[in-house]
Amino acid sequence: MSCPIVILAATRMEIAPLLDKSTVKRETRSTVGRPVIEIDHAGQNAMVVITGPGMINTAQALTMAMERFRPALVLQTGIAGVFEKAGLGTGDIAVAESEHYIHTGLDRGGSPDLPAPLPFDLIEADPGTRMGRFPVDPALADHALAVIDDGFDGEPCRVIKGPFITVSTITATHATADRLFAAYAPCMEAMEGAASAQIAALYKVTFLEIRAGSNRVGKRDKTQWEIPLAAERASKAVSLVLEKRRLS
Repeated sequence: MSCPIVILAATRMEIAPLLDKSTVKRETRSTVGRPVIEIDHAGQNAMVVITGPGMINTAQALTMAMERFRPALVLQTGIAGVFEKAGLGTGDIAVAESEHYIHTGLDRGGSPDLPAPLPFDLIEADPGTRMGRFPVDPALADHALAVIDDGFDGEPCRVIKGPFITVSTITATHATADRLFAAYAPCMEAMEGAASAQIAALYKVTFLEIRAGSNRVGKRDKTQWEIPLAAERASKAVSLVLEKRRLS
């Protein structure tokens, strides 16, 4: 079976507003129990895969989807932590211009600087992957940014394009947030995007990532989190992009 678009979210909650506004054609489970939901949204057929959180869950789920559906586009979405120094707050939206798995590289012996590059490519003939950097389609990212910005015009929501980082350890202090921003200048932190980007690159499939901020990166204060708002806005952003019909 083929399907032109695979949409990934770590949890159903993060994509539920999009599902509610789509025609759900069927829902099945993968061999290991991942929900796989075929939808029609504004005439676009897509498979939504609930991957589970983290890099390994995402890599497994997307590999399954790649082999089963042979998509032309992988679209990662969901909620994320935002970096205040990038000018973002909760509920704001960003389109990735790059993905970076920051725990990739060669230890510099305790140096606070970035890791040194690995002595080998993670994707053959792509030296950027030696530092855990993976591509996002620039033309599609620019298109998505324009579409989303127009769709949120007049709402109290900032929409930007910028670097994303993927972590395996959730940032929980302001000191770490400051160090990460100084090193990578990211606008968002999450736990799945670099895995999706790497798998998409291995299959030579276009990759796009759109997220909305649920919390500020730094000290964990759940009283300040806006998870439902972020899920609603991320889903609306994806909906706007799907409606523009330039994805398949």
